[in-house]
Amino acid sequence: MRFLILAPFGRCRRGTVGSRLLPLARALAARGHGTALLIPAWDCPEEVRGQGAGVRGQKSEGGPWGAEAVKVMTPELGVGWRGAYPALLGRLRREVEAFGPDALIVSKGLGYAGWVGRWWMRRDRRVVVDVDDLEVAWMEETGRNRLLARLLTRQERELIRDAMGVTVASRFLQAHWSPWRPRRSQRTSEVLGRADALKRFPSPMPYYLPNGLTPAATRAPVEANLPHALLLTRGHDADAGMLTRVWAQVSARVPQAELLIAGGWRPPFPVPNARILGWLPPDRYVQTIRSAAVCLFLPNKKPLVQAKSPARALDCLAQGVPSLTLDVGEYGALVREAGGEPAPNEDTLIARLQLLLTDASARGRLSRAVFAAAPRLSWECRAAGLEAWLSAFCQT
Repeated sequence: MRFLILAPFGRCRRGTVGSRLLPLARALAARGHGTALLIPAWDCPEEVRGQGAGVRGQKSEGGPWGAEAVKVMTPELGVGWRGAYPALLGRLRREVEAFGPDALIVSKGLGYAGWVGRWWMRRDRRVVVDVDDLEVAWMEETGRNRLLARLLTRQERELIRDAMGVTVASRFLQAHWSPWRPRRSQRTSEVLGRADALKRFPSPMPYYLPNGLTPAATRAPVEANLPHALLLTRGHDADAGMLTRVWAQVSARVPQAELLIAGGWRPPFPVPNARILGWLPPDRYVQTIRSAAVCLFLPNKKPLVQAKSPARALDCLAQGVPSLTLDVGEYGALVREAGGEPAPNEDTLIARLQLLLTDASARGRLSRAVFAAAPRLSWECRAAGLEAWLSAFCQT
């Protein structure tokens, strides 16, 4: 089968392409499918300019993304300003038509990607929308122009309603979009002109496809690490009040413990024995995870947070580092999938954190269990499930 994954934007400012679309494409390619990734880098023109020689702005296989068997295409933008590049839409269409996918997987369904997905659908082609975020909540978080936010939200909603299938990164998104999917049944027949559309395509229920991981070659040596707890956050996902309460008690009980905070965020309240690392480059990011005794996640319960499949939690699990969190959204789901158990309350979380910071053998046992379970969360496993689900589209 041939799959083309259409990104909503480039990868220089946001993580969807690098943390979800590319590893998924690589996993599908490893299973023997012809797979390509098409990136409209309207938000980072330097991604196009810096790609080197290539036909129509294509990066060759095995290029700077390490895509190997995945064909990565970044069309030239043409003349435009502030994300508006009229010629880019035509170039994207030509790339899709030239590749001729059995299924076009449209990420988010917004902007250029949404327009191309709608055009391909009208040509009697199979379109799947991949949703990894609650866009309306994210737009509110970033303070985007209200009119633009409403237009983009409508575009996403209508494409999700009419697409042959939808994949979602979280159970929250599955529940959020399920009410829209029954309308798809009638619309599918209208769009495709097929009376038997209901029999030939999967259930209206969105397919659950959380982010995956790539297991590390070796387990992190957590038994020998200093009693450092690593908090990975972008700020909007962290419960600052809970962090203050939890770490104040842990710091009092384990004075030698240190909290490392990585990401573009500073706690609004004083936190004892804490060190702010800021944004970390890729090599130092992995090294910092492997040097921690435990990774700590204190997510709030905003819909925006519960809708995400947190790549940072998976990065810790991939290295075999014990990860502690409350049972909130996909944070709890991923820890449970890795063989652990999210804490039911703050007191339990504090007790477990204290144990792992002070008992090297305890964190070693948990680390070995997490590392052994990591392959179950791998992109290879995610791709195998998606392949079975997509076969209903491509073999009819």
